[in-house]
Amino acid sequence: MSKKTSLLFGLAAGIAAYTVTKKVLKEHRPEIKAKLQELKDNGTEVGLRYYDYAKDYLNNQVDVKTSFADLKERVLDAADSLKNNDKLQQAFTSLKDATDELKEELANQHQEQEELDGENDDEIVIDGRSAFGEAKAAADFEEDHPTETFFPHGE
Repeated sequence: MSKKTSLLFGLAAGIAAYTVTKKVLKEHRPEIKAKLQELKDNGTEVGLRYYDYAKDYLNNQVDVKTSFADLKERVLDAADSLKNNDKLQQAFTSLKDATDELKEELANQHQEQEELDGENDDEIVIDGRSAFGEAKAAADFEEDHPTETFFPHGE
Protein backbone atom coordinates (compact mmCIF):
# COMPACT_ATOMS: atom_id res chain seq x y z
CA MET A 1 0.00 0.00 0.00
CA SER A 2 2.78 2.38 0.95
CA LYS A 3 4.70 1.67 -2.25
CA LYS A 4 1.66 2.45 -4.41
CA THR A 5 1.03 5.69 -2.54
CA SER A 6 4.66 6.75 -2.86
CA LEU A 7 4.64 5.91 -6.57
CA LEU A 8 1.45 7.87 -7.17
CA PHE A 9 2.72 10.82 -5.13
CA GLY A 10 6.02 10.86 -7.04
CA LEU A 11 4.23 10.66 -10.37
CA ALA A 12 1.84 13.48 -9.41
CA ALA A 13 4.72 15.67 -8.18
CA GLY A 14 6.64 15.06 -11.40
CA ILE A 15 3.65 15.98 -13.58
CA ALA A 16 2.99 19.09 -11.52
CA ALA A 17 6.64 20.18 -11.73
CA TYR A 18 6.66 19.61 -15.50
CA THR A 19 3.45 21.60 -15.97
CA VAL A 20 4.61 24.52 -13.83
CA THR A 21 8.01 24.62 -15.55
CA LYS A 22 6.43 24.56 -18.99
CA LYS A 23 3.99 27.34 -18.04
CA VAL A 24 6.70 29.52 -16.44
CA LEU A 25 9.04 29.04 -19.39
CA LYS A 26 6.25 29.86 -21.83
CA GLU A 27 5.37 33.10 -20.01
CA HIS A 28 8.96 34.25 -19.42
CA ARG A 29 10.63 32.95 -22.57
CA PRO A 30 11.53 36.42 -23.97
CA GLU A 31 13.04 37.47 -20.63
CA ILE A 32 15.10 34.27 -20.42
CA LYS A 33 16.32 34.67 -23.99
CA ALA A 34 17.29 38.28 -23.32
CA LYS A 35 19.19 37.31 -20.15
CA LEU A 36 21.06 34.51 -21.95
CA GLN A 37 21.95 36.86 -24.81
CA GLU A 38 23.22 39.45 -22.30
CA LEU A 39 25.39 36.83 -20.57
CA LYS A 40 26.75 35.70 -23.94
CA ASP A 41 27.58 39.28 -24.98
CA ASN A 42 29.30 40.02 -21.65
CA GLY A 43 31.32 36.82 -21.91
CA THR A 44 32.38 37.68 -25.45
CA GLU A 45 33.44 41.18 -24.40
CA VAL A 46 35.50 39.86 -21.49
CA GLY A 47 37.13 37.23 -23.70
CA LEU A 48 38.06 39.81 -26.35
CA ARG A 49 39.43 42.18 -23.70
CA TYR A 50 41.70 39.49 -22.25
CA TYR A 51 42.75 38.47 -25.74
CA ASP A 52 43.78 42.07 -26.39
CA TYR A 53 45.73 42.14 -23.11
CA ALA A 54 47.60 38.96 -24.04
CA LYS A 55 48.30 40.22 -27.56
CA ASP A 56 49.64 43.53 -26.25
CA TYR A 57 51.88 41.73 -23.74
CA LEU A 58 53.33 39.43 -26.39
CA ASN A 59 53.89 42.34 -28.78
CA ASN A 60 55.80 44.22 -26.06
CA GLN A 61 57.90 41.13 -25.32
CA VAL A 62 60.11 41.07 -28.41
CA ASP A 63 62.55 38.54 -27.03
CA VAL A 64 60.16 35.84 -25.84
CA LYS A 65 61.95 33.11 -27.77
CA THR A 66 65.38 34.35 -26.78
CA SER A 67 64.38 34.62 -23.11
CA PHE A 68 63.11 31.05 -23.27
CA ALA A 69 66.37 29.93 -24.85
CA ASP A 70 68.33 31.76 -22.12
CA LEU A 71 66.24 30.08 -19.45
CA LYS A 72 66.84 26.70 -21.05
CA GLU A 73 70.60 27.34 -21.13
CA ARG A 74 70.62 28.36 -17.46
CA VAL A 75 68.76 25.21 -16.46
CA LEU A 76 71.14 23.01 -18.47
CA ASP A 77 74.16 24.76 -16.93
CA ALA A 78 72.78 24.24 -13.43
CA ALA A 79 72.13 20.56 -14.17
CA ASP A 80 75.68 20.12 -15.52
CA SER A 81 77.21 21.82 -12.50
CA LEU A 82 75.23 19.56 -10.17
CA LYS A 83 76.22 16.53 -12.23
CA ASN A 84 79.92 17.44 -12.05
CA ASN A 85 79.83 18.38 -8.34
CA ASP A 86 82.22 16.01 -6.49
CA LYS A 87 80.63 16.51 -3.07
CA LEU A 88 77.20 15.68 -4.45
CA GLN A 89 78.57 12.57 -6.16
CA GLN A 90 80.23 11.52 -2.89
CA ALA A 91 76.96 12.01 -1.04
CA PHE A 92 75.08 9.85 -3.57
CA THR A 93 77.77 7.16 -3.37
CA SER A 94 77.61 7.20 0.42
CA LEU A 95 73.83 6.99 0.31
CA LYS A 96 73.96 4.02 -2.07
CA ASP A 97 76.51 2.23 0.14
CA ALA A 98 74.46 2.84 3.28
CA THR A 99 71.33 1.59 1.53
CA ASP A 100 73.10 -1.59 0.40
CA GLU A 101 74.39 -2.21 3.94
CA LEU A 102 70.92 -1.71 5.38
CA LYS A 103 69.42 -4.13 2.85
CA GLU A 104 72.02 -6.76 3.71
CA GLU A 105 71.45 -6.31 7.44
CA LEU A 106 67.68 -6.60 7.07
CA ALA A 107 68.05 -9.69 4.88
CA ASN A 108 70.34 -11.30 7.49
CA GLN A 109 67.90 -10.48 10.30
CA HIS A 110 65.02 -11.86 8.27
CA GLN A 111 66.97 -15.05 7.58
CA GLU A 112 67.89 -15.44 11.28
CA GLN A 113 64.25 -14.90 12.27
CA GLU A 114 63.12 -17.56 9.80
CA GLU A 115 65.68 -19.99 11.24
CA LEU A 116 64.48 -19.25 14.80
CA ASP A 117 60.85 -19.66 13.74
CA GLY A 118 61.71 -22.99 12.12
CA GLU A 119 63.33 -24.25 15.34
CA ASN A 120 60.39 -23.25 17.57
CA ASP A 121 57.58 -24.62 15.42
CA ASP A 122 57.02 -27.73 17.59
CA GLU A 123 57.49 -26.03 20.95
CA ILE A 124 54.73 -24.52 23.06
CA VAL A 125 55.87 -21.38 24.81
CA ILE A 126 53.87 -19.94 27.70
CA ASP A 127 55.11 -16.76 29.24
CA GLY A 128 54.02 -15.13 32.49
CA ARG A 129 52.30 -12.33 30.65
CA SER A 130 49.71 -14.56 29.05
CA ALA A 131 46.01 -13.99 29.63
CA PHE A 132 45.98 -16.57 32.42
CA GLY A 133 48.89 -14.85 34.17
CA GLU A 134 47.20 -11.48 33.99
CA ALA A 135 43.92 -12.89 35.34
CA LYS A 136 45.76 -14.54 38.24
CA ALA A 137 47.57 -11.28 39.05
CA ALA A 138 44.26 -9.37 39.00
CA ALA A 139 42.65 -11.93 41.34
CA ASP A 140 45.61 -11.75 43.73
CA PHE A 141 45.38 -7.96 43.77
CA GLU A 142 41.68 -8.11 44.62
CA GLU A 143 42.37 -10.44 47.56
CA ASP A 144 44.96 -8.04 48.97
CA HIS A 145 42.90 -4.93 48.28
CA PRO A 146 39.21 -5.51 48.92
CA THR A 147 36.71 -3.06 47.53
CA GLU A 148 35.94 -0.27 49.97
CA THR A 149 32.60 1.48 49.95
CA PHE A 150 32.30 5.08 51.06
CA PHE A 151 28.89 6.47 51.90
CA PRO A 152 28.19 10.15 51.56
CA HIS A 153 27.29 12.20 54.65
CA GLY A 154 29.10 9.83 57.01
CA GLU A 155 26.52 7.02 56.95
